[in-house]
Parts: sequence; C-alpha cells; structure tokens
Amino acid sequence: MTDVKKVRGSGRERIFRAAVEVLMESGLEAAQTRSVTERAGVGTGLLNHYFRWPVLRAAAWEAVFEDAPADIRRADEAPRAAIGRFMAEAFAPEARLYWRLWIDAERLAPHDPPIAEALDRIRTQLRSALARLLADGVSAGDWQLPDPAATALRLDALRDGLAGLILAGDPAMTTDLARQHLEALFAMECGVAGGG
Repeated sequence: MTDVKKVRGSGRERIFRAAVEVLMESGLEAAQTRSVTERAGVGTGLLNHYFRWPVLRAAAWEAVFEDAPADIRRADEAPRAAIGRFMAEAFAPEARLYWRLWIDAERLAPHDPPIAEALDRIRTQLRSALARLLADGVSAGDWQLPDPAATALRLDALRDGLAGLILAGDPAMTTDLARQHLEALFAMECGVAGGG
C-alpha cells in the first residue's frame, strides 16, 4: 500500500480518514479536495502540504479494499463454505457501493497512474486469494479443476462484468440472475453440479 496510509500526525490522519469517508459517500470520480478538507476541518493548503491529490485519492481507495482479499476465505472456513459465501455475497445490496468504487477505478486507471497502481495491487491480491481458495478446494476434494489461477481470473472477470450490468441498470440482469451466472460458471469450471 502507498505510504500515505501510514501517516503520522493529526492533520495527516484527519485528511486521510476524511478522504476515505468522502470516497465512500461520493464515489471515486466525484470526490473533490474541497469535500475532504471540509470534512477534515483543514484548509486546502494543508492538504497540499501533506499530499498530492491523485496519490491521496488512490491511497484512500486502496484503504477501502485492503481487507477484501483476506475476506475471500475467513479463518477456519472450509473451501466449500467460502465459495458459497463468495457467490452469495457477490451481488448483495451492500456490495453496490464497493462495485461503484471499483468500476470508477477501472474507468480512471488508464489515465491515472496512482489509481492504476492501487487497482493492480488489490486486483492481484483478490485473484490470488480466490485462486488459493480454489486450490484448497481441489486439495480437499470439493471440486476439480486443472488451473485454479485461470479459474479465479474467469470468475473475477464474470463477476466484474455482471456487477457492471447491474449498476448500469440493465433490465435483463438482476442480482439473482447474476449470482446464478456466477454459480453456473463455477459449476462448469470445477465440475460441481449446481455450483457447489
């Protein structure tokens, strides 16, 4: 993670916390320095003294997602239970905010190097955690697949695409249908009837 999160001093910490809160409320693309400084109770000069806005915004975005890779499989959770929870929570209403932040980052990344770097780090961690979960399921005899990393990539890509359709208001896509598509891909990939 960017050094910004490991800041010391009350002004820096307030600015960083405020940036995270503004992203959670406004989204990545709509977040503005003025909203951050107002929330932190500091002037724009202090924000600029401590941070470059693109770096602060990217670090705040990354902080929102930093615990997500560990949540793929919780402590002492069996692979079958973890993949079931992954499917059940992928399109839950409370995930919409995170999907909006994720899609904003994907849209900004080609022209925003700090966002691109943060997105790449979190995406890599998430896919690695999913690949480990899938490999553990193979080891436990829960399912079969030749390449857990490739399956993780395909599950991740389908989940991202389906979330985008839901957020765009595609009338042909519901959260239940999206979950069914994700479960169907998992079943095809892993040879599990009914998706696990």
